[in-house]
Amino acid sequence: MSTITTGDLSHTAGASLGISDRSQERLAEAACYAVLRRIAPVLRHDVAGLMQPVGMLMMVLQRRVQMPEPDLQAIAKNVVSVSALAKEAAAGCMNAISWIAAREDSAVSLHSSVNQAAKLLAMELSAQGLEISNIISSDAVVVPQSFFRSVLVGALLAFCDQRMTGSTLQISLEVETGNNTAPNRLMLRMLPGDVAAVSGLIESPAMGHLSRRIDWPDVAAMARSFGVAMERGDGYLAVGLPGTS
Repeated sequence: MSTITTGDLSHTAGASLGISDRSQERLAEAACYAVLRRIAPVLRHDVAGLMQPVGMLMMVLQRRVQMPEPDLQAIAKNVVSVSALAKEAAAGCMNAISWIAAREDSAVSLHSSVNQAAKLLAMELSAQGLEISNIISSDAVVVPQSFFRSVLVGALLAFCDQRMTGSTLQISLEVETGNNTAPNRLMLRMLPGDVAAVSGLIESPAMGHLSRRIDWPDVAAMARSFGVAMERGDGYLAVGLPGTS
């Protein structure tokens, strides 16, 4: 398979096809929206999971308050528990909303972001028989949160949707040492596995009527929006890491 580098395509192919900067922005925006649509059910499930214990404890509290002789000490403990659960649920809701409209694009650890993405997409990865191997050892490398939520999550979805054979997707950091101006790169590589067994288990994930598959051009468009290049070859994808302000 030939290697494709989006850094070259953004100038040559884009110019020859007459793709304007505005069109490039819209392609990236569309890809980000597609990624958001895919993970929206997971965010909704997480929020519902946080709200459920609040509702259950409120029912207990209501019954205790309505007793002929309420146990004020037990009620006070329930109130404290409800308050703590409500704060946790509110934080979860705010995190879900920030996927749509974040207040700021804070810097996040790349190592932690990979782990968070793997947890977020656990069902998608499991459906494809994929396991994530995060061998990024340091928390020192950071990326904008928007990069994690678009390019990184989108790349993992693309590996799922394009059904690349293998059983383990290894994620590592490729550090450029020979050229100080060259950015570090995030490397996603499909490791050889029991391809026959995995292929026999894989079923195409069911897409909702508002969802679609994520393809490599989607990931490339989102990478370009951060001013970094993406390179794709046989079983691997490498994308540059943007700087953080």
